[in-house]
Amino acid sequence: MTLTVHDVMTDPMFARADPTIEAGEAGMDRTVRWAYTNERYDIASFVSGGELVIIEGSALLGHMGDDEIIRYVDTLVDASVAGLAIELVEGVRTVPKAMIARADERGLPVIGMHRRMPFVDLCQSINTSIVKDQLLVQVRTDTLATTMRTRLATARSAQDVAKILNEIFGESVAIFDSDGLVIAHCGPSIRPADADYPAERTLVLDVRKNGGPLASIEITQRNRLADGRIADRVDEVIKQVLPAFVQTQPRNAMLAHVLRGPTNGYRAGEQEINDAATMLQAIGLSDVKHLIPFAIGMDSVSSSIDAVSRCLSGDEEEDASDEDTIADVLEGNMLFGLYAAADGGDDKGPGSGAEFGSGLDTGTNPGSASDANPGPAQGGGTGKAGNRGDAVMRLKRRLADVAALPGTWCIYGRAVPSVGMLLDECSLLQFAAHDATGLPGTGTVTNLLAAAPQRLLGIGHTRDAAGALQSLMLGDALPNQKSLIRTLEACFDAGGNISKACELLGIHRQTLYNRLAKITELTGISKEDSMAWPLLLCAAKLKVAELQATEFQAAEPADGGQQPAHSA
Repeated sequence: MTLTVHDVMTDPMFARADPTIEAGEAGMDRTVRWAYTNERYDIASFVSGGELVIIEGSALLGHMGDDEIIRYVDTLVDASVAGLAIELVEGVRTVPKAMIARADERGLPVIGMHRRMPFVDLCQSINTSIVKDQLLVQVRTDTLATTMRTRLATARSAQDVAKILNEIFGESVAIFDSDGLVIAHCGPSIRPADADYPAERTLVLDVRKNGGPLASIEITQRNRLADGRIADRVDEVIKQVLPAFVQTQPRNAMLAHVLRGPTNGYRAGEQEINDAATMLQAIGLSDVKHLIPFAIGMDSVSSSIDAVSRCLSGDEEEDASDEDTIADVLEGNMLFGLYAAADGGDDKGPGSGAEFGSGLDTGTNPGSASDANPGPAQGGGTGKAGNRGDAVMRLKRRLADVAALPGTWCIYGRAVPSVGMLLDECSLLQFAAHDATGLPGTGTVTNLLAAAPQRLLGIGHTRDAAGALQSLMLGDALPNQKSLIRTLEACFDAGGNISKACELLGIHRQTLYNRLAKITELTGISKEDSMAWPLLLCAAKLKVAELQATEFQAAEPADGGQQPAHSA
């Protein structure tokens, strides 16, 4: 159990201050980590989140205008303060209207204290309750872990594990292997969501072995909610027991390894690319023309996994190809996968990109730099780039069916031409699924590139972030074709104006269209893609700047003399 702002109202010492809820009632369930008193306006510098801030008020609010009061409330919310308690005895006897309005808007609880009590006594009483609660939780957690270890030592199967967990927690338990198949279940069925009721709240544990997915365990939360510490201890004990009863699937382990992306989280190295290519070959996906990464989140695995599988199979899709397949792996409450799309076109035709051969390239073939015979002027048609778009659309239709299910959401990527770009896509997919804020949401189908700016901002060094963007958007083939890179730079500088871009490059419009078609062929991105195209242009601009810096350094006179002018 954790102490909330609402719980503080019933604290024996705090209750003597005659507290009332003045604003922000919607946030009364916020957890209070500590009680703290500070009258400074710049309080954000002195808190770390979860504090109940107690103030006398007159020294602060008595000298602030409405705009300053609003900024003060915003500062508290942005610092993740749990709530604000104000003494309303002398000086400030009512909470300012501006504070009430802003606190209600942002859900910050504001408590009025109508009887004077020493703040040191209030803080001591509240903080003592918090510490006692933490100790009780720790004791219960340790006792629970000991009980689990003792009982699970007698388990002889996955079903035994489910039965013992059911008896310990009094909750329904379901265990799934990494294929998403139920291998053990004990207790009443977990109620799925429907039009009248949401799905039951559950705890889903991702059990792994040697870094790869092994099983997912779902436990209902009907009787009590497991906080983070309890969930971590349960997870710790289960990982020591369950691997003895669940067979590791080598194919799923390799698939999960590829879907995890590069080790550094944003850019694949040469050895990682080679390893991934070997794994894709072992899985049977090395000769597939188009591989598209995706992820599906489920509030409840038990309630959703069967329906999700039916939607992904695409049996009811009119234009579904018999050759389209899906390789996926269950990790906790998330299904990660690769959509392996049939080519459906003639690789030897215009715009086919036949120089890449069959299957995903490892990223070492630079391709052709010629402007001749690049396919349709606008980058469409039935060649390889067009087929990529068709493949993505088929996947999106299936994911739309998945997202229509209660308590599910989906993220999808691009059909990229090389293993290196696939790994970079998978890295961004992992970030979008686990770490990005603001996406995804239940019932949505989200392009993983929506998380790219946030991911790049999280990379510590600017040069690494720029390199990650270039690798993700340009791959290895496009940077070797300077005419195409400079064409993208001109589009960036022209702000999307085709005539201006042609003028900057000194070429005809048809030549520009030919180059854009070639770029679409190499990257799977057309200028009509409102999300990917700006990122592609930005990556190209950075690449040109990098090339110019390299050329400048190479041409710089040894004696430090004047550098000759460089023509773009």
